[in-house]
Amino acid sequence: MTRNAVLAEQRPAVPRGLAPEIVPLGYLIVEILAFLDGLEDRTGTNLADLKTLRAAGDRISRAIAEVGADMQRLSAAAQETERTAAGKLESISANADRFRRLGEWGTGISSRTYDLERVLHEVVGANSQIARIARQVNILAVNASIEAARAGDAGRGFAIVAEAINELSRKTAEAAGGISNSIESLDDWTRAMRDDSERYAADFEAGIAGADETSRVVRAIAEEMTRARTSIAAVEKSMNALDADNQTAQPIYDAIGATAQAVATEVHQARERASRMMDTCETLLQRAVSQEDDGPDHRFIAHVRRMAARVQQAMSAGLAGGLISRADLFTFDYVPIPGSNPVQHETPFARFTDHTVQALLEEALNFDPAVIFCAICDRNGYIPTHNLKFSHPPGPDPAWNTAHCRNRRIFSDRAGRKAGANRAPFLLQVYRRDMGAEGFVMMKDISVPITIEGRHWGGLRMGYRETSAR
Repeated sequence: MTRNAVLAEQRPAVPRGLAPEIVPLGYLIVEILAFLDGLEDRTGTNLADLKTLRAAGDRISRAIAEVGADMQRLSAAAQETERTAAGKLESISANADRFRRLGEWGTGISSRTYDLERVLHEVVGANSQIARIARQVNILAVNASIEAARAGDAGRGFAIVAEAINELSRKTAEAAGGISNSIESLDDWTRAMRDDSERYAADFEAGIAGADETSRVVRAIAEEMTRARTSIAAVEKSMNALDADNQTAQPIYDAIGATAQAVATEVHQARERASRMMDTCETLLQRAVSQEDDGPDHRFIAHVRRMAARVQQAMSAGLAGGLISRADLFTFDYVPIPGSNPVQHETPFARFTDHTVQALLEEALNFDPAVIFCAICDRNGYIPTHNLKFSHPPGPDPAWNTAHCRNRRIFSDRAGRKAGANRAPFLLQVYRRDMGAEGFVMMKDISVPITIEGRHWGGLRMGYRETSAR
């Protein structure tokens, strides 16, 4: 007895009709796996976001500390500047007041020169009167001297008095002349000073306005410095409060991060367990289908195996006929196609499979209305050639492309990987097919390996809806 026969005898019998009972369980597990996949993706994203948030919190803490230190230094500098500036501002204000008084004095010179000129005119008038009196006295003195000379000895004393009066009138005349000259010089100086004061009056007035503006600016500077110091103190207080809040938030970040990490770990573990459940369910389904004499999937399995043999024969014939080299057929290099979304790839054998198996894939669709697709995939899940209805040129809408541009794509999902790697006579899977804008479709997938010249190349995949619903 062969080893397989012994194992067959030892293997527990599978009740007839068990496969239809296993399939709904498979669908349920697939749904759970899809949910856990999405949840794992979201928890991974959340962990990354929390890591980013935590890093941002650390940067904020450092920034708060740096700003707080800067604010303390700025506050101290502001206080010292305010104290120093107070004295300087007082000095500036005092100088402005002095300049204002000087300007007021300067603008008043013109009016005072008019007063001085008026007084000088009065002095000139009085001096002229004195000069006239002096001349009259001189004439009287001369006349007295003449009369004294006529009187002889009797008029000698009178002659002496007349001489003295004449001398006095002479000196008075000289003094009046000197005063007149001085007054003329003073009058010239007064007019010059008045002209200068009038010429500089606008400057003096501008100086007064400037002094007033300086005083106003000085007061405004003092007020602004006080407000600045007050604002700095308020900002420093706010930064201290922010630092306290941030310090309070740090343990919360840590707790959320720890919880999220624990949830992510548990989700991953749950997904691993669900994946093992799916493996077990598929193993049971595979055994049930293999050992049952008949069932809803048997005719599909038989059809896919026949089509796989024809595909394998066509590819082998093309290789033998020189349509492609063995090296190119087994070169699994994937070059992204620019602008495709989802990303499509070219390979050395894609055009060859289009030429050799496209017609066979279209023929396979006519087997049963439940059949959705039939495509070949290499050992890595890459589908070079698909049905024409799923092989449209990509457009700008990724959702539409997902459903209608499925050739030249690598399907690295669980079903795609297992279909490409399968070397058993057949593999029956249940899975959710992403149809883009149409959503996900639950279906069965049968894959049969394709071997070229004794070397495993990939497989033929056929997807179809549940036949019991027909």
